[in-house]
Amino acid sequence: MAQVVLKSLWDAELAQSGHFDKIMVQNLEVTANAGKDVWGRPKMQRALLSVTVTLEQHFESASKTDTVDTSTIHYGTLSKAVQADVQGRLSDWVSTEALSTNIVNSVKKVAGSTPLYAIETDVCYLKGSMFGDGAGYRTSKFMAGTNAACSNVLYLRHVRIPCLIGVNSNERLQKQPVVLNIWIECVDQSRADDHAKLETFLFTHISASEFQTIESMLEWVVQLLREQYFTRDEDQAAVIRLRIEKPLAVPFADAPAVEITRPIRTMR
Repeated sequence: MAQVVLKSLWDAELAQSGHFDKIMVQNLEVTANAGKDVWGRPKMQRALLSVTVTLEQHFESASKTDTVDTSTIHYGTLSKAVQADVQGRLSDWVSTEALSTNIVNSVKKVAGSTPLYAIETDVCYLKGSMFGDGAGYRTSKFMAGTNAACSNVLYLRHVRIPCLIGVNSNERLQKQPVVLNIWIECVDQSRADDHAKLETFLFTHISASEFQTIESMLEWVVQLLREQYFTRDEDQAAVIRLRIEKPLAVPFADAPAVEITRPIRTMR
């Protein structure tokens, strides 16, 4: 079984491997019968798909001959193949994890005899977040063997939540927005479509909170997630990366921010 690791560790392993030639397709728009909508329902919805393919070898012959040969992958063909595969599966709903697997299989099919070293996918539902700019799921896989490291990340992007926060007297008079970004690293595949439930949990608790510092809020949110949300046995290997911004705190900056990374399972 593949070892699930932090995305930063996966990236470091890729960087150390010496494989640097990549083909990328970013934000490919599709209509997918996959994932959960903002209400947590299995629904057909708009999604943006991104794929990064790391090649096993340099595409030397393609660059020397100025042609798209078997040392590389035609990104136009790749884009069309991924879109066609997603469109061809509209009759049956699939999870986001299954959609990600289908994308990987499409890449392999298009690659044909071109050796691949790694494939990364990102499925983003722009309307998957009630109060933010989107929700999604990223996978990163090495192609060499079933024991190779992989990364699975569930995320919520730019979730705006009003709450009482700040040390100044004026900040205690009215709620102000904080902007939350969260990545659940090493997340179990069964949680790949948990973004709506996770956002509701975070909004409910943070909007009712009163803190003076972002640092205290961050630790409190992580503890809440440990004790009340990620309580299954399969959750215990997951790691929370949480960033909170306070846009109105510094008039001449977009926002100050504080970020922490904490494991679900604590050693005590």
